[in-house]
Parts: sequence; C-alpha cells; structure tokens
Amino acid sequence: MDPAGIIPERPYTKDDLQAYLEHGRKKCRARIQALTDEQAQKRWMFGSVDLSIGELLLYNMRHVQHHAAQLNLILRQTIDSAPRWVFKAKS
Repeated sequence: MDPAGIIPERPYTKDDLQAYLEHGRKKCRARIQALTDEQAQKRWMFGSVDLSIGELLLYNMRHVQHHAAQLNLILRQTIDSAPRWVFKAKS
C-alpha cells in the first residue's frame, strides 16, 4: 500500500465490488428493518454534527449519491461515458 494509505494493494475485481455491494445492501436492509422509533430518535454526534439515527441514515444515503455523482463526472471527463440513471435495482 502507498504511504498515505490511499491506493489499495491491488485493483478490486468486479466480483470483489459486487460482493461488497451485496454485503452493504444486506447490512443496510437489516439495520433499517430492525430500527425502532425509539432508536431512530436517538442522537448521534460526530464533531459538530448532531443528528438523530433516522436523520443519519438519510444523510448517509445522500452522501452515497454524492460519490456516485463524482464517479460519473470522472468517467465523463476521462472517457466521455458514464452509466445511465438506475431507477430500481434488478434484484
């Protein structure tokens, strides 16, 4: 790994990425399904950020959308191509 810890030791394969995506989806679904109203209202603080757990879940979703947009921008600038908008996952 590089000194700053930014570049992985090897490129991720398509299978690596799909497995990680599935892991994240399962974890997200389980967290939301198990979330009670009381848990959703609990406060979460990180530095100056003060959110309820429910707000944090929405914030994280928006944060992921932000990075997806960044990736699409880089793809457009680099190879003049990017994935089309996906309204709903196939699975």
